[in-house]
Amino acid sequence: MKATDVAIIGGGIIGMACALALQRAGRRVTLVDAGEAGRGCSYGNAGLIAVDHILPLARPDVLMSAPGMLANPLGPLHLRLPALPALLPWLLRFALASRPGQVRKSTDILARLLREAVPAWWNLAKDAAASGVFRNQGYITLFETAKSAQAAEKENRLLQQYGIRFDTLSGLDIRAICPSLKPGMHSGRFHPDAIYTADPFALLQSLQRSFISEGGVVIEGRQVRQIQIESGIAVGLQMQDAALRAETIVLAAGNASAALLRPLGVAVPLTSERGYHVMVESDQAPLNIPLLFAERGFVATPMATGLRLAGTVELGAKAPNWQRADILSRHAEQLFGLPGLVEQSRWFGDRPTLPDYLPVIGPMPGHGNVILAFGHQHLGLTLAAITAALVCDLATGQAPRLDISALSLSRFS
Repeated sequence: MKATDVAIIGGGIIGMACALALQRAGRRVTLVDAGEAGRGCSYGNAGLIAVDHILPLARPDVLMSAPGMLANPLGPLHLRLPALPALLPWLLRFALASRPGQVRKSTDILARLLREAVPAWWNLAKDAAASGVFRNQGYITLFETAKSAQAAEKENRLLQQYGIRFDTLSGLDIRAICPSLKPGMHSGRFHPDAIYTADPFALLQSLQRSFISEGGVVIEGRQVRQIQIESGIAVGLQMQDAALRAETIVLAAGNASAALLRPLGVAVPLTSERGYHVMVESDQAPLNIPLLFAERGFVATPMATGLRLAGTVELGAKAPNWQRADILSRHAEQLFGLPGLVEQSRWFGDRPTLPDYLPVIGPMPGHGNVILAFGHQHLGLTLAAITAALVCDLATGQAPRLDISALSLSRFS
């Protein structure tokens, strides 16, 4: 039976960032992934370190739009009707998390995490080839109408309150920065401190190369069947045909995390939230900066291999609904004034999402040597490095650098 100091379950961006941070802290680390590391949800994201996403999706205005979610299968946020009965317990928790007091608490913890997101990434990637994968030029959130811009004023005030910088752009400013866009944008919000990656999978691979070169071990294609418990203490992992002893276990398995906790008597209200992306040739709609379209709920990011159109939220999905990818292309055709986009590829992925739209980060109640790090919804890439720093604090016996009590799994007890 093999042994290690730290066993990490999950090779997505959260698990890989945790692995590298802990390796650099002097721990012997082994990472286990059921498939190829980074080929899950981490592969197809929009690439942004989204510093302005301080408002959780669980909030009153989104809750009030629930009838529209059912009625419009091609809207930016959709709930599949056949899945409604199974999702009802999750939706009830979503409703409870949408109460004003809880929204204020959730906004506070998200804002504090996001304020540290970019510095944490520079610290994690500074000695790695990954640093060359980031582009440090900010991004723009666009408002197509005066009504949308006015609705964002509350969020603008919160960003200012939490020290997250932005510059206000007029329609003329946007036209000058993005001449390929059709005229008519009302206004925008430029985030000069934000960064993005032109290839999310290449970023993960470079973290993995650094991790392995510094002595880390990656085991791919092995599914963890259970966390082993002996005399009430977590002692390691049981895989399909092997076991791994470990002093500390980090559970960063995304959507698979709930199934691994269930045999330990822990029920987690985790659901899959599907998103899509479409890749097109960059010369069809040339951009030199990522754009977030507030009303339409999608992002256009210039990537190393083309332009990525990503976004949408779909709850209760089983088979992919490729019409939701089609709508991304149609948005781009309208916004860039193109008669038709030629696609390179399309993709879908399932984000691990908890009903209050906060991740779980912290020790598992009753098993302090099991550290939980999952449920990051849209913010997995954004929060990976700060999550890794917090996990590293916990695993090395230090007080977490931020108050993460609001992120404990016990909040769902």
